[in-house]
Amino acid sequence: MSLLPKNEPTKIDLTPKMFVIGGPAMSGKTYNACKFPNPILINTDGNCSKVTTPSIYLNDKKYKTYKEKMELLFGVLKELNETETTYQTIVIDLIEDIFDICEGYVLEKYKVDNLSKVPGYATGYTERKVNMQNVISALKTLTNKYYVVVITHTVDKVVDDKMVTISMLKEDFYILLEGKADVVVNCKKLGNTYIARMSKYRNNYKDAEVQKSIKPEILEVLKTYEQ
Repeated sequence: MSLLPKNEPTKIDLTPKMFVIGGPAMSGKTYNACKFPNPILINTDGNCSKVTTPSIYLNDKKYKTYKEKMELLFGVLKELNETETTYQTIVIDLIEDIFDICEGYVLEKYKVDNLSKVPGYATGYTERKVNMQNVISALKTLTNKYYVVVITHTVDKVVDDKMVTISMLKEDFYILLEGKADVVVNCKKLGNTYIARMSKYRNNYKDAEVQKSIKPEILEVLKTYEQ
């Protein structure tokens, strides 16, 4: 049997699968994430109690160690990947708290209060990096079955006389995350008005021809964002 595909055009699907939604506190990030079809919320900041979306709270006091939190996180992602569910969207809220869990797991493992105290040259930093890379890779893999929405807090800062929006996630990991995303959405609240704008995107999702190759359930979400 040949391993080569047939030499014929394939059907195009431009549906974005992985989203990063950023913004300051109370700017509508979780609200926008929960607009996606049939979401499950993996939450760290306790806001899951304020929405009706089915959720898992990683920082629930019943999980007393970082080891328990890490095992829960990867256990949930593994179950979502390996079993058939009625969920269509996985929401991570907040990704920088996941980073803290990855670091806390290493500190707890070696019983130290700083990664520099882990035995071996840069061992603590390397283990934290691997843990976080594994989280982001697992989320990307899940886009084969689900939409994935990753939420991050952002702040506006002046850099080289320009106002820029910066994620609270450590820069190296945010660059990795953003590189795997199809759409980056920035949320803001101006007075009583909530604004959600696509700041980065792989395709022009407002183009009529592009829209023909996007699943209707996601096209409806995209239409609510400015571009």
